[in-house]
Amino acid sequence: MKTTMVALLALVSMVSLGHAESSLPIEGKGMWIWQLWTPADSNLTATIDRLKSEGVNWVVVKVGDSDSYYNRSGKSLYNWAANHGGMAGVVSTFHANGIKIFGYQYVRGYSYWGNGVSEADVANMILDIHGIDGLLIDAEIEYDTLSNRVTAAQAYLDTIRAYHPASFIGLTAWARVAVHITFPWTTFLDGVGVNMPQTYWAARPVTPATELSRMSSDFTYYTGQWVSSGDSAAAKPIMPIGQAEYFGYGSNVFPGDIQTFCTLSQETYKYPGVSLWEFAQIDSPYVWSEYAAAWPLRNISNLGGTPESYLLEQNYPNPFNPVTVISYRLSAQSRVTLKIYDVLGREVETLLNDVESAGSYNVKFNGSGLASGVYFYWLRAGGFSAARKMVLMK
Repeated sequence: MKTTMVALLALVSMVSLGHAESSLPIEGKGMWIWQLWTPADSNLTATIDRLKSEGVNWVVVKVGDSDSYYNRSGKSLYNWAANHGGMAGVVSTFHANGIKIFGYQYVRGYSYWGNGVSEADVANMILDIHGIDGLLIDAEIEYDTLSNRVTAAQAYLDTIRAYHPASFIGLTAWARVAVHITFPWTTFLDGVGVNMPQTYWAARPVTPATELSRMSSDFTYYTGQWVSSGDSAAAKPIMPIGQAEYFGYGSNVFPGDIQTFCTLSQETYKYPGVSLWEFAQIDSPYVWSEYAAAWPLRNISNLGGTPESYLLEQNYPNPFNPVTVISYRLSAQSRVTLKIYDVLGREVETLLNDVESAGSYNVKFNGSGLASGVYFYWLRAGGFSAARKMVLMK
């Protein structure tokens, strides 16, 4: 026991703590919050607790509309955030609870209010918020009809990348390419990391299954056309946004809709994640309960590829309650053991003891039967050995 503990602590001292690396920082379940200051003006903790109870890994809050930046003096978001240490403090609070936070901006392709600040300036201001995880661009009807839509979209993206070349950016727009064929799809998709179609079935109204099928078929067809014409950069992962409540037109969101939307997205279409529009509108208890039960984490999943080296990543979320994901990479087929230990060096659980092929893996750990506290996970594969610390906070 003493030998195990000494070796474990020695390994932990050699690694740094932080979030796991990911090609897509927004995987799993997300939630859009149009006006963060409205549902959370009295208690940010209550909002975060609700999100955590639903298993939400990331949120998207509105921080800009065209050339209007919400995080500035006199704006509702700024005034509310001042009570939490500013937007940087709000971001830090979400991160401390294992939730990533992205800012989104509605864009029109022109200077809307004429205040001398461009839409790209606002996008850069959003990405300048300390710790923010990225920007999501909401582009819709204005870009269908704008005469210089391609050059406007390209200039907007070029300006952002000039100041934030490595920042994560996503696009949310229509769920139909064919219906919005004049929209500058490839210009936007070439410059972002993920495509998040607004897959609002009840507004049509159709069933979630029909809407997902139509959206998937449409993007599959047109992405094939873009790639065959030489624009492979337009082929981006899809993470659909689902409808959580009645919008005032179409039909209602009925019991079973959220479950169907999430299950089909995960099981049939193999999307890396989903999200719902939007937090403040969700009144139906069955929407909350279905979303909480949806999108279960896999016990173990092989993400494919052949990494160049062995690596054990930091679990995410961390702290966690009660489920977290441990990611690791194998550069060659290996006998792999992955074990959990408490702070006294006692083995808590063996998550894996098997031979695995080279690849990148995610393993789910459920700590529901354990007390709050510090734990260590230790991976051994071939001649590689590494450990990291994680915190269970109930």
